[in-house]
Amino acid sequence: MQNGEAETAPLLGIKQQKSKRQVRRYLTENVDNHYAPLPLLVCCFLTGLIDAGSYNAWSVFMGMQTGNTIFLALSSANLPAGSDSFKWARSGVSILSLMVGSLIAGRIYTAVGPNRRLTLIGSFLIQALCIVVAAILVQTDTVPETNATEKVVLIAIPFLAAQSGAQVATAKSLGFSELPTTVLTSVYNDLASDDKLLAWDNPKRDRRLGSVVMMMVGGICGAWLAKGTGTFTTVLWLGAAMKVLLAFSWLLFSAASEE
Repeated sequence: MQNGEAETAPLLGIKQQKSKRQVRRYLTENVDNHYAPLPLLVCCFLTGLIDAGSYNAWSVFMGMQTGNTIFLALSSANLPAGSDSFKWARSGVSILSLMVGSLIAGRIYTAVGPNRRLTLIGSFLIQALCIVVAAILVQTDTVPETNATEKVVLIAIPFLAAQSGAQVATAKSLGFSELPTTVLTSVYNDLASDDKLLAWDNPKRDRRLGSVVMMMVGGICGAWLAKGTGTFTTVLWLGAAMKVLLAFSWLLFSAASEE
């Protein structure tokens, strides 16, 4: 009996090592990005969702920085009349935080490769964590949901804007510049100027149209959630949960061809 166990132990050890190698290989291999636009389109939905909630709560965007740039410019003249004088700080912090998030994510993707499965999973989990931190800050009343003039709001904004920046870097690194996930001005322009706009087979046009629809739907959902619940927290927790699901969705992607 002891001899049988002694003979079996090395075999089990070999199988375990083989399984570990297979898992390691699976996690470090590049994914086929043929279906990568699908999670990126969900990211467009999340931008609409979170930006609708953040603008309703704090009068600032977390992803769409064109609006924040104009807010920053208007603040130099204390406009619009009657608006709070602290809007410039919220807009400025959001813009800088998005740039930092994009910078860090972009450097990581350049260093280890944007298509690596583990990299994508880790990136989306970190983005989800950023939203979770903001949700906790709001839910615990550390950051007010409605009083945008409180300076403590600046604590939550960097987390939400930085994850938006990482999201943009992901789309760019994967090679889908037509899916910036946080802005639609360039998308509208590219749609209008597309010579093959009415062609039957036009994947880039389809992705652009999809991004418009998803961001609009996300914004509508964010608006009605904020109105129905009266809180920004619900929007944030939903966004965090969806980011976690997106992170693990990369496990379902097949490996890229080695050719």
